[in-house]
Amino acid sequence: MYRVHLTDAQKDELQRRTHQLGVMPRTRDRLEMVRLSDAGFSIPQIAGLLRISEKRVRHYIKAFLADGFEALPDRPHPGQPSALTQAMEAAIRQEVRKEETTWSASQLADWLDQQFGVRLGPDWLAKRLKQAGIVYKRTSRSLKHKQSPEAVVAKKQEMVAQEKRGIRARST
Repeated sequence: MYRVHLTDAQKDELQRRTHQLGVMPRTRDRLEMVRLSDAGFSIPQIAGLLRISEKRVRHYIKAFLADGFEALPDRPHPGQPSALTQAMEAAIRQEVRKEETTWSASQLADWLDQQFGVRLGPDWLAKRLKQAGIVYKRTSRSLKHKQSPEAVVAKKQEMVAQEKRGIRARST
């Protein structure tokens, strides 16, 4: 039978880790397993309270007894390195700063394919660019970029002239 007996220092550490910002819910559950075991609950009782299998509770109690608090958080998941390299991110930043055009995620994915030969999904690319702090979309729905300054001045003069003649201007 596995049972945890915490020292006062370990209890303080358990309390600190439980209330730490950014603790993942599964890690908090594992800390709760340790706390309940220290309080005298058996593995079947802990499993019933937390609604998880006895096997899982036993696994983390044993891991805590062997390696302490460092055994409780999730381990990083190994995986394939990102296809979007920092060099590509820098190139996207540079291209977006040119402001020659507004971009969509699909257009940026196509541009990356042409420039680097790497095809990325637009949704995934949009998510990664947001994480990197790269803003590529137009920020407002203004049409100012499509208006010619001369035409705007001419329309304003026309409106002023109509108001002087007593004609109410209609908004279109």
